[in-house]
Amino acid sequence: MSIEFVEDLKRQWMAMIDSIDDPLVIIDSDYNILRQNMAYVREAANAKLLSVRDFRGKKCYHVFAAGAVPCAHCKVREALLSSQNVQWECNALFKNREFQIRAHRMISGSEQEPNLVVVHYRDLTEQKMMQERLAQSDKLAALGKLAGGVAHEINSPLAGILAFSQMALKEMDDTNPHRSDLKEIEEAARKCKSIVENLLGFARQGRTSDIGEFNIFDIVHSTIRLAIPVIRKHQIELVVDLPDEPVKVVANPGKIGQVFLNLITNAIQSMQETGGTLTVDSKWDCSFVTVCVHDTGCGIAAENLKQIFDPFFTTKEVGEGTGLGLSISYSIVKQYGGEVRVQSSPGVGSSFSVVLPLAVHFEPLRVV
Repeated sequence: MSIEFVEDLKRQWMAMIDSIDDPLVIIDSDYNILRQNMAYVREAANAKLLSVRDFRGKKCYHVFAAGAVPCAHCKVREALLSSQNVQWECNALFKNREFQIRAHRMISGSEQEPNLVVVHYRDLTEQKMMQERLAQSDKLAALGKLAGGVAHEINSPLAGILAFSQMALKEMDDTNPHRSDLKEIEEAARKCKSIVENLLGFARQGRTSDIGEFNIFDIVHSTIRLAIPVIRKHQIELVVDLPDEPVKVVANPGKIGQVFLNLITNAIQSMQETGGTLTVDSKWDCSFVTVCVHDTGCGIAAENLKQIFDPFFTTKEVGEGTGLGLSISYSIVKQYGGEVRVQSSPGVGSSFSVVLPLAVHFEPLRVV
């Protein structure tokens, strides 16, 4: 076998490994890097400080995780002691990214050479996000059917309670000692009616009707005007940074207005005790427009972030909210091919972003 043939074969193997999108690295038992592919170089936290050749001999936890000691989650040692591959998941390497990591033990075949480990990193971030979105959509669809059935069953007796209480109030003079009790019954029935209407609205989100093309910033501005009296009442500073040029989407304008009214109302409620700043701004590219509602309120605890779009989940006091607002908003935006994103830190504030496709990229939702 000629040297030229061996070199050519080596180049082919390296080219094949470098063409793989997943980071791959060979390390020894002391975490020293012996060889890596180009994907590993691109992902490495300290790649800007090193050339491809400089990786050899460096510690993997330093160049890939920017750490001074081996990663707490690492199972490379376990792979060295095992005859089987070891696999685990980790979200500590890079912010907002999750990896599936596999450690494969290499048998060198020589007593003089130590056993080595091939570590394979697979980015699961997008896959996890898709799974969460699908789970959320399935959950909302099932709960929508349940909510619709419950709401219809409750509506009829509720209408009777409200009607008879109003009739009794009309026939009762102001001095009657039972008048205040009846007023309480009427008010409670009205609150229940409002909850039932929200439930019906939640159940009907799958229907597309009265949709059209419109400038999303017109809807945002009109929604802000509705909220200005409450904003002033709580001495909240309002900052609106929206362009004058129109950016058009396809949806039901009333429903999109409902989404922004809910987000702005939630932002105000988070600052009503302490005051703060409510900021509404936007950005867009050739495919999507994003409108963001930021507040400097109390923020949302990390353990609650994954539940805030669930129906009936609320952190508000009893009587202050039904927990349907965000789930309805989420369902509305998904109906028109968009999504609602959230970032929040307790004590710092929250940012809710509504992302919608531009009118030229809109595809109607297929209702089965």
